[in-house]
Amino acid sequence: MNKLLPYILIAIAAVAGLLLNQYLNPSEKQANSAVADQENGIRIDNRFETLLIYPKKNRLPEFQFVNQDKHSFTNENFLERWNLIFIGYTNCPDVCPNTLNQMTQLYNSLDVKTQQKFQFILLSVDPERDTPDHLRNYLDYFHEDFIGVSGDKTQIDKTVKALGGVYSLNKEEGEFYTVDHSARIFIVGPEARRYGIMESSSIASSDKSTLVKELTLLSM
Repeated sequence: MNKLLPYILIAIAAVAGLLLNQYLNPSEKQANSAVADQENGIRIDNRFETLLIYPKKNRLPEFQFVNQDKHSFTNENFLERWNLIFIGYTNCPDVCPNTLNQMTQLYNSLDVKTQQKFQFILLSVDPERDTPDHLRNYLDYFHEDFIGVSGDKTQIDKTVKALGGVYSLNKEEGEFYTVDHSARIFIVGPEARRYGIMESSSIASSDKSTLVKELTLLSM
């Protein structure tokens, strides 16, 4: 046993050194991930697992849209509520209806008190086809409390950009053109400032308990 003791101590020292090195020098994957988050302008708040928070809560530019009830919808409509905004269009064949179904499940999972602190919003980037009446009929398939808005392309462009999203109308496809768009859900705070984004995997998950817990925490 005494002959083996030096080798055992050497082995323990080597393992301890390796662990210390990993602690002091994060792996390349971890480092690259941190750099990527910094470059994308987001960070992870320690309180949340599923919400990615912008370090700068920039105020959104002034805009004026029209909602599905043909009423004006401006920055003031964001005030005093948390706003979950999905950028899409009603002729979307898959991503939009799937995401809105998931948003419906999430909304129904919140207690009534928390529901009242949130607005779930579809921002249509296809105003030519998505008239207020069309938005109303479309959203009726999902939830009566959901809000649909759209408006002038210039207004849409600056709002989507300020949120951190992108979209592109593929009008070269003809009458039944598609639209490429961000599939994220953007969070705007009760002061009409962009707040962050929701991880796509969290809204797609059948288990929304963590997301419900975090949205409830966010609204407190």
